[in-house]
Amino acid sequence: MKTFYDLMREAQQSSFGPMMQKEFGLSAEQQARAVEAMMPAFWLGMRKNAADPFGVAAFWQALGSGPYQSYFDNPFAAMSPKAMDDGNGMLEKLFGSPEIARAVSLQVEAATGITQDVVRRMMPVVANMMMGGLQRQTEKIENPFLRFMQDMTQPPKPKVEKQPDLPFVVLMNSFLGKTSEPEKEPEPTPDAPASNEEVIDRLFDANRLMTDTYWKSMEHIFEQFSPQKKD
Repeated sequence: MKTFYDLMREAQQSSFGPMMQKEFGLSAEQQARAVEAMMPAFWLGMRKNAADPFGVAAFWQALGSGPYQSYFDNPFAAMSPKAMDDGNGMLEKLFGSPEIARAVSLQVEAATGITQDVVRRMMPVVANMMMGGLQRQTEKIENPFLRFMQDMTQPPKPKVEKQPDLPFVVLMNSFLGKTSEPEKEPEPTPDAPASNEEVIDRLFDANRLMTDTYWKSMEHIFEQFSPQKKD
């Protein structure tokens, strides 16, 4: 399974990379640096949604119904006004408040030197590309997100109990020299399914190029601006 870093690297190496550089007036190095600096915020936003059953349901509904894969496959579509609206809608679901989005863009500016205005315009495009890559991966059964959603939405399969051999069947098998099939050894119990948060971590668990201090600064933003739950 590809991580988000793999997906964004793949996108930047396609025609999307030069187009995005031209759109925002960035070099290839600046663009890559900006995307890397946004990753911790997207990780925290997805983790926040994963911790809330209603949030994760809304996220999957938005992902399943949105045209994100078309944005990943077609950079021209990714820059359209409709795509920007979809990307901003996804940012709203991930971050939960405009204060977080604003603080994230300021943090990325401080880390990269790219102005907040450019970062803010880039964020919905990057969100679309990430969700498009994820949407494309959900077609593969090895995707843990897909397995998790199938486990949540499908009723458990009933156990099939072995029917006892009928006397007539036993007699005929004996006459024909056949023996009953030996009982199969019970299959080993599979490991407990990964939690929502663990699956999110796996998707971001590669090439964490930003420093630990930078990741902690993003965590502080979400702690400071996220709506407090009422008791």
